[in-house]
Amino acid sequence: MSKIKPEYVCQSCGARFPKWTGRCGHCGEWDTLVEKVLETKKTWVASENHPQSLGAITVHESEERWVTQVHEFDRVVGGGIIRGSVGLLGGSPGVGKSTLILQLLARLAKNRLKVLYVSGEESANQIKHRADRLLIQQDKLLVLIASNLEQILDCLRADQPDFVVIDSIQTLYTDQLTASPGTVSQVRESAGVLMKHAKQTNTGVMLIGHVTKEGDIAGPRTLEHMVDYVLYLEGEKKEQQRILRSVKNRFGTVNEVGLFKMTAKGLVEISKPNSLFIDRFLSTHPGTAVFSAREGSRTIFLEIQVLVGDTQQNNPARTAMGMDRNRLQLIIAVLEKHLNMNFSHNDIYVNLAGGFRVFEPAIDLALMAALLSSHLNVALPEKSVFFGEISLTGEFRSVSGMEERLYESQRCGFKRVFLPAQSLKPSGMSNLTIEVNPVRDIHELREVLA
Repeated sequence: MSKIKPEYVCQSCGARFPKWTGRCGHCGEWDTLVEKVLETKKTWVASENHPQSLGAITVHESEERWVTQVHEFDRVVGGGIIRGSVGLLGGSPGVGKSTLILQLLARLAKNRLKVLYVSGEESANQIKHRADRLLIQQDKLLVLIASNLEQILDCLRADQPDFVVIDSIQTLYTDQLTASPGTVSQVRESAGVLMKHAKQTNTGVMLIGHVTKEGDIAGPRTLEHMVDYVLYLEGEKKEQQRILRSVKNRFGTVNEVGLFKMTAKGLVEISKPNSLFIDRFLSTHPGTAVFSAREGSRTIFLEIQVLVGDTQQNNPARTAMGMDRNRLQLIIAVLEKHLNMNFSHNDIYVNLAGGFRVFEPAIDLALMAALLSSHLNVALPEKSVFFGEISLTGEFRSVSGMEERLYESQRCGFKRVFLPAQSLKPSGMSNLTIEVNPVRDIHELREVLA
């Protein structure tokens, strides 16, 4: 016998509660709880699945992956799209998600795969105009303009495509629910049904998701846990560079990045990214430092810009763009403690040029050098690279990928590199011609600007 019980679901994060409250206890948002009536049944369904030996399962890698030949995309997802996988692609409006997807579909169709582009946001004419601008072959690209999940599933069963793109998951709705499209229940249910279809039919599915103002994919966080891989396309609209970043991948490494350049004819792959940025680092100014970042298997040079200004406010500004603001607060505290510096009357603004975002602690040495440079109004040595992690005691610690950073710095024409002293390994320095400057703590870094 079934029974009806009420349940309240947060429309922001998807958390569930047995009774209504004005504020969600999980995400903290106000007035987001909506009643959802659930019918629970105690049923048991026999399954046709049986346990089997893992060693008896054979997987042919060449048959399981579709290589798109968009090499930067293939790098990020681990070598190609896995047959039957479900992916999620997010990015801010206008960053180039639809452009990238159309280019991927054109490459897959050229490899004799049957592809389908399902759009609930744009008309067929809009997609046609974009395809014309990108100069891609369109004869084998199937387009479906629909938002109803049942209608989409009927088309998938009839046409049996190999790869499907849903643009976007927030526009889908199912007749089984009365909630509006874009709500937590509709998004979760639509994604769950599509994932089940992908696994049963071995169809590749790519979901495109909207992002919030914080840069996360909108909708329930459980959506990211349901899919096999999650990609973000990042970049500033005023800049040409675009970064495809992997934050989850069940079939490859995470934190791998693919680099593209936005042009009038679509996204162009960048195989040697440092060739685009190296000219910017030939001259230095107070408050700027070059950081050697490790993004997956790559070394990329980024410019850190710091502005330290005077203020009469009781709460001076601490702004960080492209990095963690808490990391900036930590570095300021270390400088005040060990160098007896006082930033209580200074506004501090940090910007990572080019629209990049860095999360690794190796940025500490470069950020601290740029901060001291701006505060003292003294330029850092020209053609210099910085990387290293700071400890609360004021000492610099080694970071991963040291040799790769050193050799890439030398290859790109930098003259000197500043790194933690404990990172030095004499056995790996024999082939280096670049000047290596070991820095033990912040006192030695301060002497560089003396």
